[in-house]
Amino acid sequence: MDINDVWNHAQSYIRTDINSIVAYNTYLKDAFAVSYENDIFTIAVTLPTRKKMIEIKYKSIIESSLSRILAKPVVLNVILSDSRPEHLSDPHTAKDEELQNSNIPKPLNKSSLLRKNNLNPRYTMENFVVGKSNSYAFAAAQNVVNSPAQNYNPLFLYGKSGLGKTHLMQAIGNEILKRNPNMTVLYVTSEQFTNDMVECIKEKNMEEFRRTYRDVDVLLVDDVQFIEGKDGTQEEFFHTFNDLHMKNKQIVLTSDRKPKDLITLEERLRTRFEWGLSIDIVIPDYETRVAILRTKAESLNIKIDDEIYEYIAQRINSNVRELEGALSKIISYAGISHKNIDIDLAEYSLASMAADEVKITPQVIIEHVCDFYKINPEDLKGPSRVKEIVTPRHVAMYLCKTLTDMNFVTIAKVFGNRDRTSVMHGVDRIMKNMITNAELKSEIDFITKDLNP
Repeated sequence: MDINDVWNHAQSYIRTDINSIVAYNTYLKDAFAVSYENDIFTIAVTLPTRKKMIEIKYKSIIESSLSRILAKPVVLNVILSDSRPEHLSDPHTAKDEELQNSNIPKPLNKSSLLRKNNLNPRYTMENFVVGKSNSYAFAAAQNVVNSPAQNYNPLFLYGKSGLGKTHLMQAIGNEILKRNPNMTVLYVTSEQFTNDMVECIKEKNMEEFRRTYRDVDVLLVDDVQFIEGKDGTQEEFFHTFNDLHMKNKQIVLTSDRKPKDLITLEERLRTRFEWGLSIDIVIPDYETRVAILRTKAESLNIKIDDEIYEYIAQRINSNVRELEGALSKIISYAGISHKNIDIDLAEYSLASMAADEVKITPQVIIEHVCDFYKINPEDLKGPSRVKEIVTPRHVAMYLCKTLTDMNFVTIAKVFGNRDRTSVMHGVDRIMKNMITNAELKSEIDFITKDLNP
């Protein structure tokens, strides 16, 4: 298997792990593999901004994905290149003999509906680490495995990125197939659902699309929030959902928000998403974080002292993905520096992570909104009631409410010591207008993407 196959396979993990499909398409979609030698995997991009963003924000995610595929710690190296070299199509480009002889399956053809179940066999119920943060979700998943479509249909798992929603969803599919090999299980992201639909419309072959998605026993759809604002996709998903539910087929969905908070989703879909059971998966507690790290290290056959697990668990308290990324970074640094993993090496390896964290503050939001609408921050905080100022002001208030933990009183103080009710009115107005005003929603999506690149 050559390095192109490894990179393509890694991208299937990366697309799942990254919170934003827009960010993936912007920074990573066109990256290509260059070489793999001495545990260093080199990829190339064509723009300096892409290189910088990958190194700052996505390096640990990519290294974790490559390590999973190659079953060993991998260090990512990013370079600039004007174009993809033709010689990379040659499988002998790979330097590592073990890599050449790998029997890892090639990634599924994303453009074809004649796919298999799309499940990652590494996601199982056995290696899903259970703690207080996810025990309810895990119990519900076990119930679905034991009795598909009997109790929780749909099962709707929601929470922030990197908390294990995709792992648990795919574990459900893998376990169902393990117990019932004759059942048909299909896992897709909502983006793939949309792309398949568009392709079939283009080819005038919607019957194939409907047959693919409706002739299944279990449908698993990841990141369903991305069908917001896509009227055609929502219409087709509505009928797919109804068809499967009427046939008593199991549906499992994930999202970054609970159904009622998907404000630009059609009401009839939000209502159906609430027919079954909705469960919030939250940030794991300290004990669970330690257990996750230990499980990850054991899967890589690496022995690490408990002191290191405890240090990482105290240092990283955001999500599972960053935990595993921190562990991979320590292992990678130990490998390239030929040092033992101890507390000093762990502290040195993770020292740069604080610099990678970009906190979204009211001031940052105001700066981005003003830059987008070409207005001055003083106007945003001032008394002006002209539409060209009021709309951006309300957009900034809405983003402060949704992207930070600020309450209405605190937001009111930031925007010129306004009354709390005026902020509530502004946020509510934006939420309602986003449902009918596609241009406004597009503007807010763009600013949000800029805040979360």
